[in-house]
Amino acid sequence: MDSAGRRRRYDDAMPSTSERAPDPRPARTRAAIFAAARDLTAADGEVTVNALAQRAGVSRAAFYSHFSGLDDLMGAMLSQMFDSARERGTAYAREERTVHDAVRFGFGMLVAYVERHHTFLRGALEWKFSHRTYMILVDTMTELHAEATTHLGDDVPAHLRSEDVRRAIVGSSLALCEHWLVSTKQETVDGGVPDATGLLDSILAVIPAWYTGLEPGAPTGALELLEICRQVKADEES
Repeated sequence: MDSAGRRRRYDDAMPSTSERAPDPRPARTRAAIFAAARDLTAADGEVTVNALAQRAGVSRAAFYSHFSGLDDLMGAMLSQMFDSARERGTAYAREERTVHDAVRFGFGMLVAYVERHHTFLRGALEWKFSHRTYMILVDTMTELHAEATTHLGDDVPAHLRSEDVRRAIVGSSLALCEHWLVSTKQETVDGGVPDATGLLDSILAVIPAWYTGLEPGAPTGALELLEICRQVKADEES
């Protein structure tokens, strides 16, 4: 067989570029940087690009090949959280649940995330990033609420079917989360483990009844709901 024939046989035996498994190294680098951000924040370390790169065991160039800076990093971490929340919420809604059930579950998942990562999130309040990061969070959450209000249809009063209303819902829930993180700091310093049941109860109590399906003043079921969401978060991260 001539050399051209041998080459054809070799090429036929090799997988094409489209068939080859994706390079796992970029995903590992991103995961290492995410872990470094959580570790540094939990240890009250200053979160800078240099500190993150050193902690993650990567170069500054490797960091910047994935993220343009701290804003972009936090945005990516938040996007990962909300992608998971959207998937879980969609699966939950398919279990013959009402849209109102799914809405309450969404708030439960938010609170379960805040409770589970309270040290990181509390420390992240001190990160040196711009207001753009907060707006990424607000915009992403507003999009999630847009999906829910669309499914609710006529249950949403006509004069409240606006982006401003959804942003108000997002703003109130985030304000309560931030207050909880700040108010539980000393408990954490003293070695305690903060319980976010009260946070979820407050959120469900102040969010409009047409959205949660809860009558004003009625029990929110926060304790039972948060237990479900805690287990979901534990299963996701185990």
